[in-house]
Amino acid sequence: MRLAEFKLTAADFGTFGQGLERPECVWIDEGGVWVSDARAAVARVEAEGPPVLLGSGVRDPNGFSRRPDGSFVVAGLTDGAVHLVALDGTSRILIDRFGGAPLGAVNYVCADGPDRLWVTVMTRALPWHQALTTRRTDGYILKVEDEGRRCEIVADGLDLTNEVKVSPDRRWLYAVETLGRRIVRFPLSPEGVVGAKEVFGPGDLGHGAFPDGITFDGQGHLWITMISDNGLYVLDTNGELHLVYRDPNPRAVDDMAAGVARRDGEVGHLAACAEVKGPLRLPTSLAFGGPDGRTAFVGSVAMDRLATFRLPARFT
Repeated sequence: MRLAEFKLTAADFGTFGQGLERPECVWIDEGGVWVSDARAAVARVEAEGPPVLLGSGVRDPNGFSRRPDGSFVVAGLTDGAVHLVALDGTSRILIDRFGGAPLGAVNYVCADGPDRLWVTVMTRALPWHQALTTRRTDGYILKVEDEGRRCEIVADGLDLTNEVKVSPDRRWLYAVETLGRRIVRFPLSPEGVVGAKEVFGPGDLGHGAFPDGITFDGQGHLWITMISDNGLYVLDTNGELHLVYRDPNPRAVDDMAAGVARRDGEVGHLAACAEVKGPLRLPTSLAFGGPDGRTAFVGSVAMDRLATFRLPARFT
């Protein structure tokens, strides 16, 4: 199937898990399907039965990933910290300050090998939604090494930084600028040196299109959760944008777009975007798994379970 022809309808979605609390981020490995969960730090999602909670002390656990030793690194969105959660659930703050100042609204932590982390900070202000009311763009990406003892800001001036991922060929660091309505990337050397920012795909994803999470599929295409549209988009390897699914609340999207444009937006504008009857409400993250790697699991800040859909065997 051609990627441009792949579309989903509401009937194509299933669900996985139950009883989740703010499953903003999804991670899949041989240990199962994991999500962030507001009652702990992360949770392993079971096909049947309640989730298994792990970790503690994280205020609004948000984006996370897993290190090779099995521990989790978790962004505390409200407490402005990067948390380390061991396999036994023991939790501690890895870093919460840089250069003598608080980090700000930490959104996502991307584990890159046994030591290096890429940490995205939406804005230096807490709570994060202060960014809706100012034209100051102060989101950034922090490189963290040596268990937090070596840190460096590698990109600054980003417009509400969201998820960040290393490309499969390890040549690029991709990031989301949510309020900038774009996906950007940075050349990445084997030593972890980050180059100048460039836009990947359209410079503007469209009216009211505020991206949140990104992930690569097995063919290197970059999938995007569009939180405001309750949608899924994909950028192919050439940077061409394809719409896969969209279920907007048009009035809410218009209100949010207008608020961001004027920089007098409110969290309520985003919350109203969830007022739809379809299978996705405020999608924020996705990951691919299952026995053949073709099942997508979609996280959300407004649902108590994950949404799922299937990919075809291969895009041509």
